[in-house]
Amino acid sequence: MRHRLADEDQEMISEWIWATDIPQTVAGTKAIIHIGHARWRIENNGFNELVNEWNADHVYKHEPHAMLVFLLLLLMAYNLFHAFISLNVKPQLRARHTPRHFARLVAAEFYIPSGDHFT
Repeated sequence: MRHRLADEDQEMISEWIWATDIPQTVAGTKAIIHIGHARWRIENNGFNELVNEWNADHVYKHEPHAMLVFLLLLLMAYNLFHAFISLNVKPQLRARHTPRHFARLVAAEFYIPSGDHFT
């Protein structure tokens, strides 16, 4: 890995330790590394989007059950939204637009008077 510091490239060596209880016969080293990196993608993309786009870091009511219900509803909405995009929007359209674009289209539907929809 290369790291740029003070306008000069420095090579850095990283040592990673992956701990798992998956037997080597089920998943080899490359598969475990792939799983670990996929986990990072979930954290970096999923949780980042939940906080920045869905306001998951805001507490609307400071009662434990209310916080749990809000979080569960938020995760359900998040999953339904992404399932809708990945299962119902054609790949060519998904490639041209961001999830935020589709979220804005959904939100716009709430402001359109009954019967006046996009054509």
